[in-house]
Formats: sequence, C-alpha cells, structure tokens
Amino acid sequence: MQSQQQSMAGPQPAAVPTASGRGGLFAGYQPHAGRHDELLLASGEVRPTWAKFCSLINPLASGEFTKRWNHSQRLIYENGISYSAYGDLDTSARPWDLDALPLLLDEPEWQQVSAGIAQRALVLQLTLADLLGPQRLLSEGVLPPGMLFGHTGFRLPFHGQAPPNGSFLPFYAVDLGRAPDGRWWVMADRTEAPSGMGFALENRVVISRMLPEAFRGCNVERLAPFFIKFKEKLQSLAPHERENPRIAVYTRGPQHENYFEDAYLARYLGYNLVEGDDLAVRDNTVWLKTLDGLRRIDVLLRRPNSQSCDPLEFSDESQLGVAGLLHSARSGEVAVVNPLGSGLVESPVFMAFLPRLCSFLLKQDLQLPGVASWWCGEPSSLDRVLANLDQYVVISAFRTRGNGHGQEREFNQLPIEKRRELIKANPTKYVAQEKLQLSTTPTWEAGTAKPAHLVLRTFAIESDNNYQVLPGGLARTSAPTGDGLLPVPTSHGSKDAWVQCSQPVEQVSLLATREEPVVIRRTTADLPSRVADNIYWLGRYIERIDAAARQLRTFILRLTSESSVGSDTTARLLLRSLAAQGQIEPGFALDDIRRRLPDIETALPRQVFDRQQPGSLRTQVDSMVHTASLVRDRMSTDSWRIMVHIDQTFCESDPSGSMDLTDMLHLLNSLVADLAAIQGLSVESMTRSHVYRFLDLGRRLERGLQTTELLDSCLVEVANPTQDLMEAVVEIADSLMTYRARYRANVQLPAVIDLLVTDESNPRSIAYQLVTLQQQVEELPGNVRKPSYLPHERLILKMLHSVRMLDVVQVCEAFAMGERQALTELIHSLDRDLQGLSRELSLRYLVHAGPSRRMSTTAPADESE
Repeated sequence: MQSQQQSMAGPQPAAVPTASGRGGLFAGYQPHAGRHDELLLASGEVRPTWAKFCSLINPLASGEFTKRWNHSQRLIYENGISYSAYGDLDTSARPWDLDALPLLLDEPEWQQVSAGIAQRALVLQLTLADLLGPQRLLSEGVLPPGMLFGHTGFRLPFHGQAPPNGSFLPFYAVDLGRAPDGRWWVMADRTEAPSGMGFALENRVVISRMLPEAFRGCNVERLAPFFIKFKEKLQSLAPHERENPRIAVYTRGPQHENYFEDAYLARYLGYNLVEGDDLAVRDNTVWLKTLDGLRRIDVLLRRPNSQSCDPLEFSDESQLGVAGLLHSARSGEVAVVNPLGSGLVESPVFMAFLPRLCSFLLKQDLQLPGVASWWCGEPSSLDRVLANLDQYVVISAFRTRGNGHGQEREFNQLPIEKRRELIKANPTKYVAQEKLQLSTTPTWEAGTAKPAHLVLRTFAIESDNNYQVLPGGLARTSAPTGDGLLPVPTSHGSKDAWVQCSQPVEQVSLLATREEPVVIRRTTADLPSRVADNIYWLGRYIERIDAAARQLRTFILRLTSESSVGSDTTARLLLRSLAAQGQIEPGFALDDIRRRLPDIETALPRQVFDRQQPGSLRTQVDSMVHTASLVRDRMSTDSWRIMVHIDQTFCESDPSGSMDLTDMLHLLNSLVADLAAIQGLSVESMTRSHVYRFLDLGRRLERGLQTTELLDSCLVEVANPTQDLMEAVVEIADSLMTYRARYRANVQLPAVIDLLVTDESNPRSIAYQLVTLQQQVEELPGNVRKPSYLPHERLILKMLHSVRMLDVVQVCEAFAMGERQALTELIHSLDRDLQGLSRELSLRYLVHAGPSRRMSTTAPADESE
C-alpha cells in the first residue's frame, strides 16, 4: 500500500510574537500557534510575499479601508451575488460571503504548485480512460478490482465511451491546504462537475475594484487568459469540427445553491443557460427547444451529477435529466464536459493510490502529494488504521457529489471502539486520512484582521496535451475553532487569490480580437419556451404588483384623509376591491365581520406582509423575484439590482407592529418607483427580441386585466359612483394627471371610461394594451400569414373591435339611468377574453412536455442534489 505522510514541522511556540513595524490594518493580528500563517513568519515578521501589499494598503488606514469595503459589500448586495438562489420562496438568498483581504501567493511557488496540479490532472485523466476502457490497471494489479466494482459511481453505461479528442477530464479542480511546514497538500480532487470558478471570477471583480492601487502595484496575474483557454477547449470539443459550435451551460436549476454561478458564467462566456427541460434528443443529436424550433447543441458544460443527466439510463426521480443524452454522447454527436462518469476518480479512495498510479502511468513521482490516505479494503492498511484510529479522520471511500458530510461527521463522533467495529464489518467502505493542520490567513472582521483556516480551490483546463491552471482560484475560509471531524472543513467565507508576478502584467480581454470574423445578426433566436414562459410571467408579476401597490397607496390616502368629500365611502369600496384581489382578509370587506376584527390601520401592514396570505403584496413580490431569478442570465445588471433592492426592502420590513400607515406609504412609493425603473429600462434598453416581446405581452395582458377588474369592482358594481371614487380609480390607473389636464376637476363617468377603456393614446387604457398586444403578436415566431386568424389573434381583434365600436357617451348615459347591462357586459367580456388570450398564448408558445421517464427496470441510484 502506498500513501503520503505529511512533512510536519517541529514543536511550535505557544504564541507568535507580535511583529514590530507591521502596524496599519494588521496591527494586533495574532495567528494561531502550531500552524503556518500566510501573513507572518514564525518570528512575527511579515512574509516577503505580503510586504508590497502591506505597504500599499496600510496608508489607507482603517477608516478608508472600511469605507471601501462597505462600498464593495454594497456591490455584492446590488448585484445579487448569492450562494443559495431564490429557489426557496420561504427564505431570501444568502449573500455571498467575501472577505476584504485577498490571499497572496508568490509566482515561483505557484508555478511549482501548477506543475503538480497539471501532473495530477493528467494522472486522473489516464486513470479514467483506462477504468472506463481497457482496464489495464486492474489486469496488471495496480488497482484492486474490489475498489472499482464496489464503487457506486462505476456504472456499466459509462464504460466504453470515446469522448471527443479522447478527453476524459477536460476540466479539473482541486482543493489545496497548507501544512505547518508550508507545503501545499491536495485535500480533495474534483472531477465530476467542478464548481466555484464563477465565484472566483466575481471575487476578483469586487476586490480589484476595491483595491485598484494594490492590485496594480502587486502585478496580479489576470484570470482572463485562463477563460480564453477554457472557451477554446470547449470549442475544440465540438463534434464534426463545427466552426461555430453552439455551447450551453447545463444547470441544475434555480433551486440549487450554485445557480448564481451558472448564470454568471453563462453571461460571461456568452453561452446559453439551459435546464434539462430545455433539451431534447432526436436521432442521437441534442437539440435546444426554442420558440423558433430546434437548435442543435454541440457542447454541454454540465453541472448535474452523471446519474442525474439521463433518466433513460439511471434514476427517474431526478427532474434534471435529458432522455438519451448518454447515447448521444457515446455516438459522438454531443460533447459533455466533463464526460458522464468522470466523477468516478474524485472519490477519496483514489487518494490512497495516486502515487502508485502516477508511477505506473507516467513513470514519475507525484509532485503534489495528497493528504496521507489509507483504504481499509487492503489488509495492511486496515491494520494500520485500526491501530492508530485516534489519529485519523475516517470518511466514505466512495464519494457521491452532493450528499454532504453529515454521516461522516457523525461517524467520527462515535466512541473509538464503535468506529473499529463498523470498519471491521465493512472495511472497503472506508478511507482513513491524516488530520491536516491547515494554515491560517488574515480575514477582515469588525474592523480588524483576524486569523481563519484556509482551503484553496483552483481549476485546470486541458490545453495542448497538458493542463493550464487558473492563477489563484477560490480561497475559502473556516473558523479556527473547527472540530476537525471532516477532511475538508465547512467553509464560512471566501477570498480572492492573487498570484503576484515580478513584472507588470499584460491586460487581456475575453472579447474577440478584431481579426476574428463577425457575422452580423439582428436577432437572438435561442430562446427556450421555458425561458419565454418565465419572462412572460415576470411581466405579469411586475404589473400585478404595480397595480396592487397603487391601489393600496390610494386606499391609505383616502383612509387617512379628513378633507376629501366622500373619502370614507371610497375607502370602503377600495377595501372591498383589495379583499376581492386577496390583498387583505375578506372579512374586512364585510361590515358585520369587520367590527369584530382589529382596526384596519393596525391590521393592514400585517396583511400586506403576510406570506401565508396567497394574494398579499409580499407573496406577489416573492413570486416576482423568484421568477426573475429563473431568467437571471436574461436580465441586465441594472434591472437585477432593482429586483434585489425590492426583495431586500420587503425582507427588512417589520409588519409586527412597528410599521404604521405612514411607513407603508413610504414603502409603497419606493416600490412603485422601483417598478417604474424596471419598466423604463425594458422600454429604453432592451432590443426588440422575443425576450422583450414576451415580457411586454405579460405586462400588457396583466395591465388590461387589472384595469377591467378595477373598473368592475369600483365602478360597474356601484349604482352611483361618486366623483371622489372615480377620481380614485383614475389615480390608481396612473391617469390622474392626464385627466386633470383635459377636464380639470370635473370628474364624469364618460370621461373616465373614455380615458381608461377606449383612448388609444393613453398607455394605461385597455385599448392601448390591445393595440400593443396585436403588434407584439404579429412579431412572434412562426406567425406566418394564413387565410384565417389564429385563436389568440381572433381574441385580440374581437376585444379591439368591441372597444373601438363603443359609444362611450350613450353607454354611460344609460348607465346613469339604471340601464347598466351594456357597460357591465363590456367589462366582463373583456375580462373573460383577456384570460382566454393568456390561455391561448400559453398553449401555442409556452406549454412544456412532461418529465422524461426511465425505461430501465433497475433500481434508481441513491443520489442527493
């Protein structure tokens, strides 16, 4: 059995002396004894790697540094950088926890580490190619057969693949930790679908903007060259050597914690962001289902686990997969990165065999060792582990990505005799690893520098028969008080990692060079129907919330007014309308019940912010933000910042009793302004693509519905609407200024109906919505002119005709005389037809097929995503 033993330093002093002269931000910084500290030598002096950085930032003093860091945190907040996306409507996303101080690395040292990472990646790729192919490693006794065939990640369908260019591991990541002697050790290999590269990129953006002088002065190596190689590699993997392959980021969806990273990478690299429901396999080819038809996918950068990617081959419990994806990959019609089954070698059991594999496959010694590991499936290793069990952390030998480490932590908390019994009962299940004393690095906390444990994840991409390593990576920190029960501690924060060069660094852009040909185009046709559906509903939620906020605002103004004649009657009718929409408890609309309920002034804030109330403003905001998160890659940065601001504003609001109606008015005014900003950005900044059309379709249809419902509940159902009530209706419809400019204070029903129903020049009228709907529908995909109109076109024409043929004065005079049928029937028919239009649009453009199902009768795999 081969393994690697850490090179441990000798006894350490009980405390590290405070360095003289380092001062500034690091004055008082006290690292932990017995560990390598990234900032300070054992003598307490600043390491040469940090000297330049300290000289550049110490003059900022604590106040200026804190000010800059507060601005950077604001950027994280505004950009909505989060680790858990808006998949759970019950909780808000947790903001990405980035530290203000970067991790500094020396260029010569990093070159050595990069060479070791490249060698390790090559060994793992050759191992994968053999285990999923000829299996010489088994036949020649390099690896024991029980290690492979007892592995839950080894599946027969993965065997015999021939990925493009023979690349079984084009993308690789590794978790590194530093021992007390200063050497880097591999703590874990990541070969399935490595995550964190997008977060590393976002960390660089934030910290380089916060500390531009230090970033330039330290000659930090740029990340863009790595991403250029990354794109080149993905393009080279396209089957049949297609010149302009279509590449997509295959995400696990917004319910997953890494969805922000997937969306961010897709935007940065210029790729489509797709889910399993967006893809289909026809004739062994993977297609993207778009509004304009099927579009071939050549390369998939996948994020789901291998067993979750194809329900025809594996578990049908996962909704992430694409039926036939594995067969398409085996047929050479699509390149999947990393190939399905590549997670096989990231299990800890391979850590124990890496030195042996490197010697056999490359005839070289392993340059970058892993944490000393022993597989209990070998008798000699089992004896050693059982004899020294108190010195090791025992973990599962066969790792399944996404399952967490809860069971491993519980196992290492058991009494030592119980652990021995469990290992003896099934030794092949366990790997024992030496406890690595992780280094510490300064973090910025509460205005001072404090030590935290460090793990560095970096990434490598195959390039020219070798691997290019990202300079730096995603540094993760954890509390120094960790229990040491896991090989890789749970991280609580992250850092940007700077590799410092001796010479100024050339600036490199990911944008294409001028020499590269550009195909002029005016459209972006790759819009999946799922995305169109979410965009459509985002538009509807924006208008629905806008209407609710305006109605609540008008109600509060009437409720608190003492000067407006008839405001009490108006407030009661508006209250009834709010109850009909689900904004408040229905009992408040009934006089007899309302007397037994709390005062509306006290109850209204709680009703508005009640997440258990299906139609409350808070639930509508939650739905809007959730829907926006589903199309994060289609939204501009400014629009997303506004969306995050709305969500955070509502999260921070306290309806328990401290909020009064004045506070609510302020909040509603802010909400209306934010929604207006989003709508203004869409009108002025969005190209007139299908994304814009479906957003506008949702907005116009919902605005028409909200207007008909407002007219129905506040005017049509009222025998003699007062001037104050009609003025309130016009105010809610955001048309009061126009009305007063035309008619001054003379509020009459015919003028109100004309302005809100038939006036095609008023952007808030029903007629305007119908005209706009007609224009947008004519531009939808596949809308080829035929002898007869399509159902949704006929509905629009029907409504537009009834509105244009309306004699407003005659109908309103009849209404005043008690003959209310004509106006009532018009409003009710418009409401029915608008809802019918929504159904027709969904049936034609937005309907999805059901989930794919596994045809195999084998039991589903035990996976957790």
